[in-house]
Amino acid sequence: MPALKTPPIAAPGTPALACLAPARAAVVIAASCLVWAVMYWLAQGNLDGYHDMLENYAWAQAWDWGTHKHPPLFAWVVGLWFAVFPQTDLAYRLLSYTNVALGLWGILHLAGRLGLRALAPTAVLLLLWSFPYANLAAKFNANSQLLSLWPWTAAMLLASWQERGLRGSAYSMALGLLAAASMLSKYYSGVFLAGFLLPTLLTAAGRQWLLSPRPYLALAVFGAALAPHIAWIAGHNWVTLGYAMDQGSGATQWGYVLRFTLAPLFYWLPGWLACVTVFSWMHWRTHASERLGQVLVRFALQSWRPTGWADTLFWLACTPWALTLAFGIAGIAELSTPWAIPIGFAFSLLWLRNLQTAAPAVTVRALVALHRAFWPALAAVVLVGLTLAWANGRSGNPDYYRPSAEAAEAIAQDWAKRHPNTPVGWVGGAWAENALLAFYALPNARTLPGLPDAYPALFNPYPRWSTEAGILLCPRGMQSADGAAPAPEALCEDAARSWLQAQGQATEPRLIKVQRHGWRFPQPRWFVYAVFDVLPLPASRLP
Repeated sequence: MPALKTPPIAAPGTPALACLAPARAAVVIAASCLVWAVMYWLAQGNLDGYHDMLENYAWAQAWDWGTHKHPPLFAWVVGLWFAVFPQTDLAYRLLSYTNVALGLWGILHLAGRLGLRALAPTAVLLLLWSFPYANLAAKFNANSQLLSLWPWTAAMLLASWQERGLRGSAYSMALGLLAAASMLSKYYSGVFLAGFLLPTLLTAAGRQWLLSPRPYLALAVFGAALAPHIAWIAGHNWVTLGYAMDQGSGATQWGYVLRFTLAPLFYWLPGWLACVTVFSWMHWRTHASERLGQVLVRFALQSWRPTGWADTLFWLACTPWALTLAFGIAGIAELSTPWAIPIGFAFSLLWLRNLQTAAPAVTVRALVALHRAFWPALAAVVLVGLTLAWANGRSGNPDYYRPSAEAAEAIAQDWAKRHPNTPVGWVGGAWAENALLAFYALPNARTLPGLPDAYPALFNPYPRWSTEAGILLCPRGMQSADGAAPAPEALCEDAARSWLQAQGQATEPRLIKVQRHGWRFPQPRWFVYAVFDVLPLPASRLP
């Protein structure tokens, strides 16, 4: 089946459309992603407050087919990235927004498959003004990884519908691989893949596809790619599936359902408002008999409507959201709003297609106006980033001032002075903040969750722990403004002492006090880290 066709929005070569040329989309994507990466590095003194990105890096060290919490693909991506790039916060932010750029490139390809190529550059622009692709994407994790995978998977579904012969087989295999990659990033992708069923059954192209060998080739590749992970979790007491199932309480949590119901609006509000407002304003100027408020309401509703039962774009855009709500209402899952981060990959294409239909006479001018706002909007991002950096620096924000890199260097140097001929083989203690040592200073030291011979470290075991030196790291946090030292982190330190005593090792930690320096950190803010040495066991005590 050939790609779907829509009428051109203007005659080729129209000067006003120069800014809408597909080649310009690459400039928009690259400029936006680079600015967002640098601004987030500047405005946030560390990677993230929950240490998710350090956790990703720690899992990347194992290169295993599973973890005790999540499927492994996003950790593999982190490992591959840092096999090439330096282990710095800025390089990590660049990974986050490279992931965004790949996803937006996939949306351009999806638009072409839907016959909406002329709207694709503006669709990308509107997504760049939406929170999942702008600030939320800065934290690379299982949710944000899907920003790049879902659009390409949807595009490969349509390509598999539309192509025949060897090309059709190749696209079908790509569909299977990308579907498996989505599941290997987050099991929530099952909702996205289940959403393929409606457009496949409700469209003639989808039904014809089912009668060909192509979907079954895709399914075979999908199963083969997932098989090693399934074997891993089966051999580890289904731990990853158990973690996923624990996210549901068995009862409907209506507060979470309401928040997820509104997610398409408040996550994509800036891009949606810009789209609806510009189209409404330009239509109203040429139809003064209508009230502007009426036009705004009509266009706001029109932007989300399907064209009929066989509306492939509508089903791709809205089914993941609707299915997730259904699971939440049924009490199968306790909905988490960050799950909504990847669901809106086709929203902007849906808005633009519908508003082009509602106001064809003003479409060209509306698209041009949106693109002309791009550079001022990007300048505003720079201004906001600089303002946040200034505000955080003067507020003494603990997350901003936390000296993760400086602490790693100080602990590594202190160890080298005290144990000059004994390299650190592993780091345990407070997961996942303990990964700061491997990320910033000791890349050859394996990061373990907690204690090396206990749950959950045993799911990705490190058998050499007993023959290598290690560190148990327990961060105590920031010293108070009056100079009082932070209290010990009881849970971490008590567990470390008990374990060290059982190992016949010294149980008192060495306290490392660190602060940040430089023009970005004008206030003295001291943080304390408790470091427990774990020396190799003597040969007589080795198992």
